[in-house]
Amino acid sequence: MASVKDLVLRAKEGNREAYGDLVQATAPMVYAVAYRVLRDSALAEDASQEAYLRAYRSLGDLRDPDAFPGWLRRIAVTVASNVRRAHRTTLLRLDDTIDVPVLDEAESRWSEAQQRDLARAVLTLTREERRLCDRRYHGGWSVARLAADAGVEESAMRKRLQRIRDTLRREIEMAEQREMHQAPDPGALSERILELLARPRLTDLPENPVGRTQDVIRSVFAECRDVELPEILDFTESQKTIGNDALYIDPQELHFVDDRRILRYDLTLPLLLNTRFEGRALRLWSVGKVYRHCATDATHLDAFHQAEVFWMDDRARIDPWRVAGLVLASVNLLLPGSTVRIMPTHYPMCRQAWELEAEHHGRSLEVLAWGIYTDRIIESLGGDPQRHAAVGVGYGLERLAGLRCDIDDIRKIEVATVS
Repeated sequence: MASVKDLVLRAKEGNREAYGDLVQATAPMVYAVAYRVLRDSALAEDASQEAYLRAYRSLGDLRDPDAFPGWLRRIAVTVASNVRRAHRTTLLRLDDTIDVPVLDEAESRWSEAQQRDLARAVLTLTREERRLCDRRYHGGWSVARLAADAGVEESAMRKRLQRIRDTLRREIEMAEQREMHQAPDPGALSERILELLARPRLTDLPENPVGRTQDVIRSVFAECRDVELPEILDFTESQKTIGNDALYIDPQELHFVDDRRILRYDLTLPLLLNTRFEGRALRLWSVGKVYRHCATDATHLDAFHQAEVFWMDDRARIDPWRVAGLVLASVNLLLPGSTVRIMPTHYPMCRQAWELEAEHHGRSLEVLAWGIYTDRIIESLGGDPQRHAAVGVGYGLERLAGLRCDIDDIRKIEVATVS
């Protein structure tokens, strides 16, 4: 079959056979869109036919032939929504509508089902694609700013964004097809897990208080190497090694993906599970979201951001007190003039540990902790406890950002900006 562009150009010239080929190529997508809105196969068939009639009559208005699939999808959304309203049997608000995601930049409202499918699609993106999405659609970055940050031309950045939208659109259409045929999704995650994983990574937004806070801390630990850690862990497998040693929260706070896997509840466990010491000094840095099953309030979130610092080396070359000095330096940079209180604490993976509480402008919060790892952890990483030592630091970025920016409720931070 000819390309969509060629078929559209021929159809615009009045070639009905070409339009018939377009119908054949896009019918599954149009029906799936209509069915998702209407939840009725007969009504979806009627809406699909009406959508193709409207599209044919308006084909002359379509300037870009390559945009035909998205343009047709929007027509199907409109038709199906009108059919749905015509068949309502209950009173609803006049502004209550159904919007199927078309991933146009003007899209602003999503149904719960659409948010779920978009969240699932977002998780298929690469790390860099995800960063671009968060900055573009959550951070509001312009194409020019994204291009300047990436060191590319604006035209190249527009193409990248279009490729990302195409990827998301394909994933959403696949979800629609599975639902239409009631086919199982082999990689299915619960709606709750999808929603948590798809939330924006505020550490990728330098104008967000969390992003700015991690940048300041990162400058203090400039010698550390960045590492990316998995967000989903095989908890059952980890318990065969150090999983129980590193579990310091109530098990009821764990977000279980299935009977074996969990969302990471901190960065420490995935770092310890994915790091090997090979006789050379390790200086590692990681940031990202972590997840705990809890009631949210002004100081607690079920998905929040942490920064993790990890040092491991020969005992003669690692100084836990130097780490403590860098911790205090980072707090002083973030909260100049604040009062800090350092208290001994206990973590099962540490032989010594401390937590730091900071008081700033009359508010006091525990914001970080650090410790010296046990011999068992050293051994699990491939080291010799007689020769080697390891130290870790964990920062709670939302709490630090809230104190730094005088935000009284960390639930407000996601939509906050700093100059």
